[in-house]
Amino acid sequence: MTNTQLKKNVLWLSPGPTYRPDLVEFKDRFIMLSSKYQGEVYSWTNDPKFSTYEMGSFTFRGYVPKKYPNKLLFARNIIKQAIKYNKKKPVDLIVCYDPVLTGTIGAFLKLLFGCKLVIELNNSDVAEAIKMEVGDNVKAKIKILLFKLFRSFSLFFSDGIKLLTPKQLNNLEDKHKKKTVFCFHDFVPTHYFTGVEQRMDNYILFVGYPFHRKGIDLLVSAFDNIKDEFPDTKLILIGHRLKDEANTRLGEWDSRIIFKKAMFYDELREYFLNCYCFVLPSREEGMGRVLLEAMASGKAVVGANVGGIPSLIKNESNGLLFEKEDIEGLSNCLAKLLRDRQLSQSLGENGRNDINNTFSSQKYIQHFDKMAGDICSNR
Repeated sequence: MTNTQLKKNVLWLSPGPTYRPDLVEFKDRFIMLSSKYQGEVYSWTNDPKFSTYEMGSFTFRGYVPKKYPNKLLFARNIIKQAIKYNKKKPVDLIVCYDPVLTGTIGAFLKLLFGCKLVIELNNSDVAEAIKMEVGDNVKAKIKILLFKLFRSFSLFFSDGIKLLTPKQLNNLEDKHKKKTVFCFHDFVPTHYFTGVEQRMDNYILFVGYPFHRKGIDLLVSAFDNIKDEFPDTKLILIGHRLKDEANTRLGEWDSRIIFKKAMFYDELREYFLNCYCFVLPSREEGMGRVLLEAMASGKAVVGANVGGIPSLIKNESNGLLFEKEDIEGLSNCLAKLLRDRQLSQSLGENGRNDINNTFSSQKYIQHFDKMAGDICSNR
């Protein structure tokens, strides 16, 4: 029997968009898993050249819609590709990034193939997140109800549930807690941030979206509170449509607050490596993979004490925590770091050690291997 025949066959379902599967934050996961696993990864992309892309023993198959993808057509494409693959190589395991769109597709394929199914839960409180985006109204109530129905359906058929932090158990119904639950961080290519030159330039960094849920307004207000004491310091915010949202929500802002469009990972790495510190002031957060990226870069991090953020930031040890929506508390954290460069360096070094010991890309592979082994051994 060949080495390829010994590998478990895994289908990976992602709701997308996946614009650049050739970049390390996406492909390296599958290249690293290729020593023991093979399979296909389904998502959607806007570039026809990525309709098929090889990543070690995995093949990325990107659905390329004419505009934003129709969910039914997206689902049909995944099912068609999966059936074709399963005929050649019977599927052992399906991993779904979310419990609604890909989770529902995954549940159907599990019944069709008789394989195992893992559903990932990557948000701390989806109901709260929906209310933040659309308001506490009838539309939000309908979206929350539909989310719960689809989630309950996919989790019912799952053989395992993957959480980011133990705190997420609080938002899981008792009937689903009886499932086999695994808890570990999402894949981040931490190796991509180590062993390369870095600086501590005079800017505070934020990366992410959407605007309100990530607390951009709080960060801007906190920066306004300290900007006079630190006249050479800038605030750089990188993310999808942040400047458009700022025009609507903030009006005018200080010239040292710089909004930048979302960018690809290879360019984004330079901002992580050279910032003074990184801030994640979220109102709701599953874990915050950007924190892993900043800590892997050796940077001091500041985060709100919400969701999964405290599972990464240990206050006064590898970063600083402030209470949710506490602008004064956030201001004090930023000022404390800016006043004490040695403290910032020390927190950053501790954070990098924590990443290497607990949250590295290699640790993720080890966790995944145990999860897949436990689930597939009970087939």
